[in-house]
Amino acid sequence: MKQSSKINCEESHLSDKELRFANYYLGEANLNATEAAKLAGYSPNTARQQGSRMLTNVNIKKYIQSKSSEILESIGVTQEKVLAEIVKIAFADITDFFNDDWSLKQVSEIPKEKSAAIKSLRKTETGVSILIHDKEKALSLLWELVKDDAPTR
Repeated sequence: MKQSSKINCEESHLSDKELRFANYYLGEANLNATEAAKLAGYSPNTARQQGSRMLTNVNIKKYIQSKSSEILESIGVTQEKVLAEIVKIAFADITDFFNDDWSLKQVSEIPKEKSAAIKSLRKTETGVSILIHDKEKALSLLWELVKDDAPTR
C-alpha cells in the first residue's frame, strides 16, 4: 500500500515499509541505513543492501531531505551557521592555541570563534593534549563550494 506524503508541495508516494525505513533512518537508527532497514521489517540478511538501495530511491531521498530540513529549521540550524563553523575550522591557525614558547594558551585567551576548531582537550601526565578538527577536510568542503567561482590563472 502506498502512502502519500507532502514533500515541499510535491506529492511523493512511499510504501508503508519505505516510510517506516525513512522515519527510522532519521530517528531511532541514527542515520544508519542497515539498522533502519531492519527496524522497518527487512530481513537482517539483506538489510545492508536494502538500506543502501533505499537511500538511492528518489522519493525516499526527497522525504528524508524534507523531514531533515524541518527538524534542522526547528532547532535553528541554517546553511549559514554550518558554513561559518566549517570556515572556523578551515582557517584556524596553530598560533591561535599556543603561546610563542609552545605552551598552551589559557582557555580564556582563546577567542570563542577560534575554539570551534578544537575537537578535544585532554589532560595528560605531562600537560594537556589538544586535537584540532581536520583542517584539510574543512578546506576541501569549502573548495567544492567555491571552485566554480574561483578565478583561473
